[in-house]
Formats: sequence, C-alpha cells, structure tokens
Amino acid sequence: MPAPDASPHAKLSDYATYAAYKLVCALLCILGVRAVAVFGRMVGYAVWALMPGRRRIVARNLRIVCHPSLRADKLAPMVRRNIVRTTMNLACSLKTGLMTHREMQRAIRVEGGDVFEAHGSGGHTVISCIPHAGNWEILARIRPLFSRVEHFGSMYRRLSNPLLEEFVYRSRTRYGCEMYSKEDGLRAVMKLARGGGLLGVLSDQFTAEGLYLPYFGKVTGVTPLPALLYKRCKGKGHLFSVFTRNTGLGRWDAVLGRIIHLPEGCDSLPGITMQVNLALEKCQKENILDGFWMHHRWKTTDLFAAFEQDEFTRAAIAQHARLPFRIIVSTPADAAELQALTHVVQALSTSRPDAQVTLLCPQAQVTFWQGKPGVAHILTTDGPASLADQLAAEAVYNDGPFDILFMFGGDRKLYRRLKPLFPLYVIGWEEHPLSSRFRTRYTRPDKRKGQPFTLKDYAQAFAEWHRITLPLS
Repeated sequence: MPAPDASPHAKLSDYATYAAYKLVCALLCILGVRAVAVFGRMVGYAVWALMPGRRRIVARNLRIVCHPSLRADKLAPMVRRNIVRTTMNLACSLKTGLMTHREMQRAIRVEGGDVFEAHGSGGHTVISCIPHAGNWEILARIRPLFSRVEHFGSMYRRLSNPLLEEFVYRSRTRYGCEMYSKEDGLRAVMKLARGGGLLGVLSDQFTAEGLYLPYFGKVTGVTPLPALLYKRCKGKGHLFSVFTRNTGLGRWDAVLGRIIHLPEGCDSLPGITMQVNLALEKCQKENILDGFWMHHRWKTTDLFAAFEQDEFTRAAIAQHARLPFRIIVSTPADAAELQALTHVVQALSTSRPDAQVTLLCPQAQVTFWQGKPGVAHILTTDGPASLADQLAAEAVYNDGPFDILFMFGGDRKLYRRLKPLFPLYVIGWEEHPLSSRFRTRYTRPDKRKGQPFTLKDYAQAFAEWHRITLPLS
C-alpha cells in the first residue's frame, strides 16, 4: 500500500513534534538497544513517581487480570514494575525499526516461526491475534524471515500528526510489512485474507462498537475483526495467538506458533471472538507484567448497557465472567427524588447480566434501602465507620474495581473521598455543583420540558438516556 500523503494538512505544531521525533530517532541510531532499554527504565521510574493517575489505572487493571483481592502491599510493587517495564518496551519500540541486522539478531528470538509460516503459505491465511504486550513493533520487523509468504501485513491506527504518520508508516513497511489503516476500510484487508498470507491484528483494544464479552473475567468491548477475517477465508484461515515477551534488558521473544483451536460448531462472531479472548489471556498470563496495562482497558461509556445481549453473550458471561460491572450510586437527600431513585437502582441492577449496584447514602437512609431489590452493598457517608474502611472491607473490595459513578447526591468532600476509586465514568445532573467534572451531564426533565416533572418523568428520562428498561411499577 502507498504511504499516506497527509503533509499538506500538517499544522505548525505537527512540524515541531515531527522535528523532535526525528531528533530522538537520530539519537536512538547512535545508542545500542541495551542503552535504550536502560534509558526507558529510568523514564519509567519517573512516570511511576510523578503520575498517580497512571498508577491507579495500572492498579485497577492488575486487580482485574490477577485477582481482585490484591491489596497495596502486593499491588504497589507490581504497579511499579509494570510501569517501568512498559516504558522500557515503549522506548525500545522506537529503536526497533532503526536496529541493524546484527542488533536484531542479538535482540530478537523467534519461537514457532516454522508453524507460523507453513499455515500462511499455499493460499492459506494466518490471522495473528496480538495483545499489547512486550515490544510488539518487533512483529513488523521480522517480515524478512518469512520468504515463502507472499503477503505479510498488519492492521494499525493512524497517528493524528500526518508528518509522524508518514514517517512511522515508512519505518514499519521498510522491511516488507504491509500496513492497513482502519480508517481506510477493510476492502484491502479482506482481499489479503481471501488470497492468503500472514495478517496481524492487535486484538485486545477496547472498542465501544465491538462485541461485549469477558476478557480476563470482566466484560468489555472487544473487536470482532479477527473472527470476521477468519470467516472470510472460507476454510483456508487459521487463527494464531501471537505475542512478544521481554526476556532481558533489550531482548525479546516473538512467540508465533500457537494455533487457536476452535471447538466444534463454533462459527459465530461472538463464539470465535470469545475463543480469541481466552487464547490471549493464556499468552499474557505467562508473564502478566509484560502487558501494557498503562491504558484504561476496561472502559465504560454512558451507553454501558447498550450492547447486544444475545443468548451466546449471556451464556459466555455466565461461564467466564468472574467480576461484575460495578455501579456506585450516590443518593440525593431529597425524599421525593429518593423515592424515584428506587426504580432507577432496580433498572441499573438488571441493565446487563453482570451489573452490581452499591449505594452511598446517609445513615438515615439505610433503613429505607435495606431489602430493596437490586442493592448489593450499602455504604454510609456519615456513619461510625469511615468510607475508606467500608470500601476496603473484604465483602466490598473483593468484588473488584468500580466502573461507573452516578452522582445524584453528595458534595465535593465526598467526591474527593471517592478519588482512590478512579478512573470512573462519572454521571450526574448538570446543576450538580461538581457537574463540570462529570463525563456525562444531562438536563432534568423539568428544565427540558419547561414544566414540572413527575417522579415517572424523572426515572423515564434517565432510562431513555442510558437505554435501560425501568421495572413496571
């Protein structure tokens, strides 16, 4: 594919960033791989020390992929090691396309290459399902090792800087790897899948438009692209789990030979995608700290319940999901709103098969909420036990990280007390004093319609926004 010609659209800031990137690349050409790895580790320690928000994201992800009961004594060292290793791998990924042949031979060892190549020859296609782990830029660089394969390609996402995009594109394709941008559509990729070759897809990214299935036991949006490509191969496709693992300072294995065997009768997009998820989990569990856990992998959107809940999805969640989708609701003080909120809480608890609702309320409301359907935990904001102690209790903590916060009540002090739970997707009414910090804000029905609202209007407007169904009253 031709390199993207986007330079006419470049801004002044794009030129400045491009110049800085070129300077970094010039320095990387001088340094050896081990020196780059050492520098990356030093940057990693700085990131760990100076970015508490990033530490919270890594801690959240590690609780999901390892065990939700992990506490600070064990979790904090793992967070530090993962951030340092990830930053080292990212620094070395810049060096990967600049390595000499001799440097590459020393730094990269290929495992299972023969099996990988054999399944991508003779008109057959290997769809490589790749997790974000180690130094995945290696997989573009090793293309010359597979001379019997006519096509060797990979999907990627374009950079927003057009100058950098063109530069990185040429770096990745310099050794024969064909790059296919998601923004250009799937026609060229489908042609490769039908014609035969090796095609890589980073398969563990969050996508709101994808399928919602368990990954490491927690439901998230995943891409169905590997399954779609496999089905287009019409019997000549093979799914492989492909990953890289760090084996030392500036050294990696490219593990290529692991076939994903589909159970008999597994031919639906959700079914195949679930098998891909399980295969990627197995790869990453070999060295969990090699994973790129610095990004918010298990994201939430305001339409958290809008995914298709077909029979297979519900069965997959029942079989493989061990962590619930955790919703925390801060209740209002007004009695009328509190009454309306019971319908909302019940709707939230049944909005998706893995939903779980925890309430934050004043001590005076505990009796009102006890026994109400859909409430898993009740925590008090002014009770004898501190909120931090209540959140740290095993019954609450061991259910896993929280995903979304509905701020119907509470003040700045309560919001600050909830900060250790972040990253959370925060939602509330626009007149809430903290609304500027909410990810989603909406107008109450009385303001939107210009007339007084009933309790039914209150709950119905909320349900329509989030596409959830209210219980019959």
